[in-house]
Amino acid sequence: MPWLLALCVWFTLAWAQPQGASSDPSAGNAAQAQGQYRIGKIVSLGEKTATVQVAGANLEAQLPTADPTAQGAPTKISLPKFHAGQTVVVYESGGTAYLTEPYRLNDLWGLLALFVVVVGLLGRGKGLRGLLGTLASMAVLALFIVPEIAKGNNPLLITFVGAFGILVLSIYFVHGINRKTSAALLGTTVAALVALVLAVLAAERMQFTGLSSEEAFLAQFALGNLDLVSLYLASVVVGALGALNDVTVTQASVVQALVQANPRYGVRELYNRGMSVGFDHIGSLVNTLILAYAAGALPLLLLVHLSDVPLLVLLNQEAFAGELVSMLLGSLALVLAVPLTTLIAAWLLRGKRLDYLERRWPQR
Repeated sequence: MPWLLALCVWFTLAWAQPQGASSDPSAGNAAQAQGQYRIGKIVSLGEKTATVQVAGANLEAQLPTADPTAQGAPTKISLPKFHAGQTVVVYESGGTAYLTEPYRLNDLWGLLALFVVVVGLLGRGKGLRGLLGTLASMAVLALFIVPEIAKGNNPLLITFVGAFGILVLSIYFVHGINRKTSAALLGTTVAALVALVLAVLAAERMQFTGLSSEEAFLAQFALGNLDLVSLYLASVVVGALGALNDVTVTQASVVQALVQANPRYGVRELYNRGMSVGFDHIGSLVNTLILAYAAGALPLLLLVHLSDVPLLVLLNQEAFAGELVSMLLGSLALVLAVPLTTLIAAWLLRGKRLDYLERRWPQR
């Protein structure tokens, strides 16, 4: 099973590479419009060039360099430390070869194998199903969401449809089709819808353009008809899905455990007891999601600290305001998902096994 998962992950990632690129490093090349990327091994190093063996032939590749100054001030730039025998990526264009960076995929495969083994040993069957559910989610993202957006379809609609498919696969496949998982799916869907509606209203009121990052600008330049605002809104939903999936399944499991402990609990009692755990969930998950967003925006926060521009002016810029909206709406969706899922699970699971209990241990 682990080797099958690794093979499927490899296929999905290889498919997601730019068209014309070879996913097989041993082939030694990946055709690009401007040149070729090739995989080779360093034979020897000089001061400015390195001899690299590629597909059985040696070629001279220029080593990467960096401008030591920026606006007259010394700048420390960290470059890879190359050595003889190291596998590297070489870019060839116009008869000149450039050594770009170390080849890291072998190390990534090793970490992936370690992750699969640990999850398989500790999580057993459910852990492996979780890995396969993750693979299915990646496949939906790579095979449906990204290509459909690239075709010019509405990113918001495509992402929401794909996200719902991801939720169905990840929840039902990993945990089975039952009342508990149905409650988790409903709670996640409703919370994501609320976050989406609020994101649309916020983007309209704050007049977001979607051009808040270099990647967004390049994507619009490449595709031409890309709706960047819808793409931003879609990213808000996707960003909260993982945490939503976790909290809703856990809350539904809490309610199920309460029903199994005492099937005579009604909806109100199940909700109140389930929320005793839910309040702890809310307190910890809000902090978790905000820290996750802050970690992703750490370079941006560093620029805020060093900038001479007033803080209020910086926060008003779309790059910062967009991150704050994503952070707040993602956290809001998490908070809403806890009581929603608890209530839905209490309603769906109430009285389960009660008839059996009455037959075995009738009330007196």
